Amino acid sequence: MKLILLVAGVLALVACASLRGGEPYSRQTGVVYKEVDGQALAGDIYLPNKPGLKPAVVVVHGGGWTNRSGDMTGISKRLAKAGFVVYNITYRLAPAHRHPAQRNDVADALVWLHDNAERYQIDPQRIGGWGYSAGAHLILLAGLDRTSPPMLNGIVAGGTPADLTAWPNSPLVYKLIGKTLAEAESQWLEASPVNHVSEESPPVFLYHGEWDKLVEPEQMAFMADALSKKGVPVQTRTVSWQGHIGAYFFAGSAEREAVAFFKAQETGQDLARQ
Repeated sequence: MKLILLVAGVLALVACASLRGGEPYSRQTGVVYKEVDGQALAGDIYLPNKPGLKPAVVVVHGGGWTNRSGDMTGISKRLAKAGFVVYNITYRLAPAHRHPAQRNDVADALVWLHDNAERYQIDPQRIGGWGYSAGAHLILLAGLDRTSPPMLNGIVAGGTPADLTAWPNSPLVYKLIGKTLAEAESQWLEASPVNHVSEESPPVFLYHGEWDKLVEPEQMAFMADALSKKGVPVQTRTVSWQGHIGAYFFAGSAEREAVAFFKAQETGQDLARQ
């Protein structure tokens, strides 16, 4: 009898989930924020099923600036379930498009979401950014030293290439910049997030794989040090026993802490200083 009741209860839960569409959010795909160089740049918008103004996060994929190897769908779903409107965007890729095209695209996506805040029931004062790998690099470039809306209320960056000059022979950075470090040191410096921190930069949560051989863990230390020197709240989290790809796929606890970091910005708490 107990088994029958248990099965009935499970079936009832499944039925309720089906009636709700299975998820506490809806998803709109291919929402264009910009047309440039003959292509439409777009993203997927996740809308939580709850009334009132909501916080939002622009999510930016990685892939060495040359492809979309990590589509950020899992992170987008996690944020949507936590009550955030999410805009998971695409951007122009290298080497067909060189820096600062990618940064400019991310910045334009931030502006587009801010300008469409009323349409999607977003609080324009509560927009953050989350990126991994190349996406972390780009959301930091676009969000650290903004002088016009939207001023981000927080940034989460995983596996961040923070100081590009650490890889003078990197073929990926060469594809992004189009010149070697020796040929264009000023451009490599300008394209490094560590050089874009100001006293007005938003709080930042950094996470990084302990065994990352592609973007070494000291890159997180470089970024955290640059933020700390300017008095910007920063929180760091090392993902144990994971490399660069592993920290993207298996950073569950770090991602939960990152969501808590965003929620702390909502309530005025300062987890980044704890």
